[in-house]
Amino acid sequence: MNFQNLMRTAIRSLGRNKMRSALTSLGVIIGVASVIMMVGIGNSARVAVREKIFTYGSNAMGVESKKRTFTMSDVEAMKRAIPSIKFISPMVGKTQVTAKYQGAILYSRIRGVNNDFFKIKEWPLKYGRYFTEQEILSREKIVVLGNTLLDELFGSINPVGKVMLINNIPFQVIGCLAESGQAFSGKDQDNLIVMPYTTAMVKISGRNVFNEIFISTFNEQMVEKTEASVRSFIREDRGLAPGTPDDFNITTSKEQLQMAEYISQTLAMLLAGIASISLIVGGIGIMNIMLVSVSERTREIGIRMAIGAKKSDILLQFLIEAVSLSSSGGTVGIIIGLGVYYAITVGVGWDFLFSTFSVVVAFLFSCAVGVFFGYYPARKASNLKPIDALRYE
Repeated sequence: MNFQNLMRTAIRSLGRNKMRSALTSLGVIIGVASVIMMVGIGNSARVAVREKIFTYGSNAMGVESKKRTFTMSDVEAMKRAIPSIKFISPMVGKTQVTAKYQGAILYSRIRGVNNDFFKIKEWPLKYGRYFTEQEILSREKIVVLGNTLLDELFGSINPVGKVMLINNIPFQVIGCLAESGQAFSGKDQDNLIVMPYTTAMVKISGRNVFNEIFISTFNEQMVEKTEASVRSFIREDRGLAPGTPDDFNITTSKEQLQMAEYISQTLAMLLAGIASISLIVGGIGIMNIMLVSVSERTREIGIRMAIGAKKSDILLQFLIEAVSLSSSGGTVGIIIGLGVYYAITVGVGWDFLFSTFSVVVAFLFSCAVGVFFGYYPARKASNLKPIDALRYE
């Protein structure tokens, strides 16, 4: 019997029990849909995390001193000594301050910086402008606000030119930053008040020193080399002997990205692995139904073998039935999985990333499930003896 006849016979057999065939395929449908959905969500999450990391600053690194402090002389000397530094800014910070405007109050945090900070973060303005060098030198009481402060304190009003209170000290708003959203750590990056570092030293910290420096390089390839140069510079400047632990920390955007991608990739693989269990359950369902089918059609098998059907014909027919169940379930599962994945990405605002590779692999895997779990019933059917099969009631 040729392959086309076997295919027609297999499809006709499945068509006689449409409901049973559909329910048998359900396990494969759920498994494939789950795998497609989980892999897609994992890929979209990885892209979303990458975007969050880049809000830290492209090609950026932060230097935080544990015990000693930095001065502007340290910043200027570092910039002169390390040519791969493109932008560098001191960071004078306070984690919680009270911001007020006409009765509205919000607890926020302060960053005292120079204009290189905005260039490192690539943070555009929604309103107004950045600082001028003269304003930094003269320690002007001016601020650039994050978008959360704009919404909470000023609403729909353009805040430029308005005077607000920060820890009961009046500051003039000269600009408002575009919305950035949450950082990878979950912190609201827009709940931020940015002022000249010189002003922050006088009005907020009360010291002419600071604990953090923010740096960026010219490109991503320079990050590791620049990190090593910065580490060497600070150790030499502080006279740390070889083998002595650093008394400072350096965090780079590349390290954050690698850590985030490792976490998201591991989670995606874990979710896909869990989803694959339902594929195995679906395969067991196919094996069970095919065994029942062999028992039900024993007499039919005997008649076919008696009129000339070979063992290989019987084996191939039952394999075709099993693979048809699993592949049709795989196709439906792919469609459902992509649909649910698309709905989730729309709901959470992530990118929808169609992967031809994952679709093809999911389909081939569903076919492999049919072959693997369908082989034993098919082999059992092909090994029936015609005389015994014909006597079967």
